[in-house]
Amino acid sequence: MIYGLLIFDRSGKNFFQKFYGIGNTIVEQKFVRQFVKDLIILTYNLNSEERIGCLDLENLKFFYNVSKDTASVLYTDQNEEIKSVKDKLLKVHQEFTKILSSLPLEEGKLEAEPKSENHPLKLFEKTVDKILFPHLKTVILGDGGVGKTTLLKLILGQNVDSTYIPTVGVDVKEFDVTFQNMSLVLWDFSGQPRFRKLWTPFLEGTDIAILVTDSTPKNIEETKRIYQLLKEEKPELNFILIANKQDLPQATNPKVIEKYLGLKTYGLVAIDPNYRPKILEILQEKVAEITKSKSKISLPTNKE
Repeated sequence: MIYGLLIFDRSGKNFFQKFYGIGNTIVEQKFVRQFVKDLIILTYNLNSEERIGCLDLENLKFFYNVSKDTASVLYTDQNEEIKSVKDKLLKVHQEFTKILSSLPLEEGKLEAEPKSENHPLKLFEKTVDKILFPHLKTVILGDGGVGKTTLLKLILGQNVDSTYIPTVGVDVKEFDVTFQNMSLVLWDFSGQPRFRKLWTPFLEGTDIAILVTDSTPKNIEETKRIYQLLKEEKPELNFILIANKQDLPQATNPKVIEKYLGLKTYGLVAIDPNYRPKILEILQEKVAEITKSKSKISLPTNKE
């Protein structure tokens, strides 16, 4: 897990900082900021050459990129792969070097809290997030009316409208919670037959496919057909099967569906916000499986 990024000049002036992770307290941030500042000053005093390095300290790793005028530091837990973090840090450092000369100063100092979204530091922050937290493309598929858009809203923590409004084409949403340093971009595909020809081209680059059934016998048959077609066209897809509408009397037990389709199945009631922790946990497990990471992922609470 990446915990934070700090950028200083050679005198220890803090140009930029951003902290990640629920466990990152103000006290910890203050300690880390002071430690990194002292580390940078010491590094410049010992050796002025440009370099990239890593320092292990207890349960943390500090990755640093030192150049002539600035030093960038990423600190992480012990599970992060060294080469991957160094590559990300190099990209971040290069991006900051590009904007350094354009930073507006107030009385010789950087604006403490840039308010404009077009401020160079605000734009840099967005660039940093994209570098540090790559997206996992997640698509939501299934027949029309099975609850795909409702499931999307449940994941996003949005209010669910009881009125059925079919999705036309594709709806794309970014999920602003990171799982294992990966954020999700969610694609809600229309299940209507006339739009299914769009599925194949839009599936390119997909990491996770959430297949939704309304748990009725008729729709389970259609879902099986869709699943088999998708497996043939995109055998590399990582599937999650959601047996939605489990609150209805005609709903088939998820275990029965799982046995019939040969795919791990999770029962859900997407219109019920109490199921949000469950779907987030399901996504968490799938992302961890994909990234082959053993570190624990912090989940958001079910609060609006």
